[in-house]
Amino acid sequence: MARTTILPSDPNKRKAWAASVANDAAQEQYFARLIGEEGSRSAVIKKTELEKGNGDEVTTALVAKLRGAPITEGQKLAGQEFKLQHAAHTMRINEFRHGVNVGARIEQSRVGYNLKQQGREKLTEYIKELYEQIIVTAASGARGVGDEISHFDTSYAGYPNALRAPDAAHLYVGTAGDKAKGTLVAGDKLTLATVNKLRTKAKKMLGGKDKAVKMTPIRKGGKDCFVLAVLPEVMQDIRDDTGAQGWFEAQKALTAAVGKESEIFKGGAGIFNGVLIDEMEVGVKFSDYGSGSNVAAARSLFLGANAISVAHGTKGMADGMSVSLDEDMDDRKHDHILFFEMIFGADKTQFAGLDYGQITVDTAFTAAV
Repeated sequence: MARTTILPSDPNKRKAWAASVANDAAQEQYFARLIGEEGSRSAVIKKTELEKGNGDEVTTALVAKLRGAPITEGQKLAGQEFKLQHAAHTMRINEFRHGVNVGARIEQSRVGYNLKQQGREKLTEYIKELYEQIIVTAASGARGVGDEISHFDTSYAGYPNALRAPDAAHLYVGTAGDKAKGTLVAGDKLTLATVNKLRTKAKKMLGGKDKAVKMTPIRKGGKDCFVLAVLPEVMQDIRDDTGAQGWFEAQKALTAAVGKESEIFKGGAGIFNGVLIDEMEVGVKFSDYGSGSNVAAARSLFLGANAISVAHGTKGMADGMSVSLDEDMDDRKHDHILFFEMIFGADKTQFAGLDYGQITVDTAFTAAV
């Protein structure tokens, strides 16, 4: 009996089919609008070194700004030069794979829809969600609780890069940032006043006693901004706080923004004081905040340039693709299996042990009805 294939038999069509799945998954995931090449002022930097050769690690050099008074007339420069403060950030990549069984030939003939196409679409959706969940847990430094992170259980500690909790200088807890995990109360929700304080905090990180490096705004389409990525429940709290008129003003600012045609602004909910407030469906929640460890908290991400790094590996992958798709038969050529493999890694960027381009924001939230 002839074998029925899921993927196109022609090698070129097969490659194009696999590429379309990889591209659809990559472009549909939340962070796609925030990704840029190295050297750009994007929130997420795509490292490409490992797409061209061997290895499973990529290193980024981070250099702090120069600070101090200049040397003036009559003073010697020798011995007074700035000491260049720099650090290396290393990120690993590794293998992820999974598959879907679309059933036997007789099963496919009994239903009134195309199981092969359904399998392709669901696998694409899975890869998209995998991208989002790997990146958002890396940026958040935690897995948390809840169903938003659906592909990793609560024991997930990061792979291949270990999740790293935010440092104290880059952790903002409560409406005004003056709370801790044990003192958060149910009324400590994210408001536009919080957005203002976060912007000020980002601008005032000048490498003082906490050595925090000043955050650089993202630049897309000729426009500078920070991005505040929040879960839907937190977005609702912001809207409720501002009222209809206040939220209308934030939406109007988005419409009027220079560079609004840039990808980063598409899908954004509003702009307030140079901060793009953006809703993400995937994110991290906690259930053990407050003095009684019973206050639910949501983790939002206040992002500037170079906050997160991602990388693919293609060495040994079919056709040099970042995501490889293939098919196989199981149970003595009875069941059709469609499967993928990708080599990927994501990590938040740190300088000398401190988060580099983001502030992590923990607030209470109003639970969805």
